Amino acid sequence: MDDKKRGESPDYGVRLTGDELAEHQQKYQQTRGPSGAEYGPQGQQRQQPTSEYGPQGGFQSPQPPAGYQPPGFQQPGLQHPGQPPGGPQLTPDMARAPKRPRILDISFWAIVAAGISYLVAQLIVVSLPNRGMSDQDIEMLDSMMGSMGDQVPFDSMEAYLNSSMMTAAMVGQAVILAVAYLLVGLGIRNGWRSMRILGTIFAVLSLFNLSFVTPLVGVLTALAVVLGIVGIIYAWLPASTEYYRQKAWQKAAKKVYPDAPSR
Repeated sequence: MDDKKRGESPDYGVRLTGDELAEHQQKYQQTRGPSGAEYGPQGQQRQQPTSEYGPQGGFQSPQPPAGYQPPGFQQPGLQHPGQPPGGPQLTPDMARAPKRPRILDISFWAIVAAGISYLVAQLIVVSLPNRGMSDQDIEMLDSMMGSMGDQVPFDSMEAYLNSSMMTAAMVGQAVILAVAYLLVGLGIRNGWRSMRILGTIFAVLSLFNLSFVTPLVGVLTALAVVLGIVGIIYAWLPASTEYYRQKAWQKAAKKVYPDAPSR
């Protein structure tokens, strides 16, 4: 074989001597470049290109920016015992009573007026003969009572309706309901959520208390129903709901800062 051809390119079918192999390797490296050409420096792997999803061949989630906190995260030491969940950071100033919206005052007086209307209507019914019941109504009650009439200490249903016991029962019921209206109104005015729910139940039940014994009684009971519903609607308006939320924060702040002034 020609030595000149052997020096230009290796012939893998011929064994080279040590000097010839070293000479060929030196000439080959000079041809490819001093930096190792496309294979890079010896002993160092070629770095794979990366993208925003991490190195090729494996998924890597994007890193969050510096200072990012996941939703609902709260730094240790900022949670106070008794703080309503989802509320703001409690401060001593929050122990002061929030300003009451005017619509809650309207709600209070509407509910009180409803209780008074119902009380007056019941007192009018008590003053009527046979409590405003007709003869047909009394006969129907007699037939419904049937054999139980012997157990009642009265000769007839008419005597029972006009008795002092029935008078006391009707007046007592009217007074109790009027006081209940007043307490519900005070609770709503002072930001008690439980009273707002109880008042809503009263407003629904008042629809069954409509009485048309006389035109005046019918007007008064209808007025009591309307005023009660109006008062409850005002108690559920956004401004009232925001006041209830602030009252809850005030209650929690008073537990954390008992010495803070509330006025």
